[in-house]
Amino acid sequence: MPYPAPAQRHSPLPLASACLAHAPSPRTLLLVEDSRLAAEAVRLICRRAGIRLRRAETLQSALLHLKVYRPDIAMIDLGLPDGSGLDLIAALSNRSERPGRIVAVSGEDGLKDTALAAGAEAFLLKPISIQRHLTALTGAEDNPGALPDQMTSRSEPEAGSRNAGADPLALRDDLRMVRDMVQGRPGAAQLRYAGQFLASIGRALGDDGLASAALRAARAGDRKALFALADARDPLGPVL
Repeated sequence: MPYPAPAQRHSPLPLASACLAHAPSPRTLLLVEDSRLAAEAVRLICRRAGIRLRRAETLQSALLHLKVYRPDIAMIDLGLPDGSGLDLIAALSNRSERPGRIVAVSGEDGLKDTALAAGAEAFLLKPISIQRHLTALTGAEDNPGALPDQMTSRSEPEAGSRNAGADPLALRDDLRMVRDMVQGRPGAAQLRYAGQFLASIGRALGDDGLASAALRAARAGDRKALFALADARDPLGPVL
């Protein structure tokens, strides 16, 4: 897809009153995220911050959204079914009408420098954390006083219980996607993606054992192990 010639990058959106209810128009966030479980956590953050959320699950879907409207914030997962979120970050950074703020998200801490070099203003490591993610979305790391008191005074759950109340249907949808990906004869790339996706689910649930086992199975190309891991973690019971 052709993009306009690079232009001077916009400065981040004004920080003071970033999330105030009396703002003249709601701020919008385009979330490019393939996990429904992670998207649900971001939805709760946006509801708290008064940010209107739209979600795309793939790069192609994100590009269709961007043809229609310009979000104030783009939050982009780096591992997507149809490519790398780094490509979308680089493309958005070179647009004349780029989002006011681009935030990269990944379960791999080693991608931080690459994401920032591609044009992201911030990098967030999964799992989703209300305070860290809300701060990065609004740019309040540069101005801690930008967030209203009611957003910063609530204590956050410990990491192990962060998603304890997650929607079981969202979790099951993610696990079903893993099972679908490893059916038949998936290629090595698809197995790696399935393993990384399942590992991100494990991190979101505070289940380090699941995350480690998923990555081991993916490296070994063991599709049966990946299927069994996803099946065992299903909150509504294994597939019959």
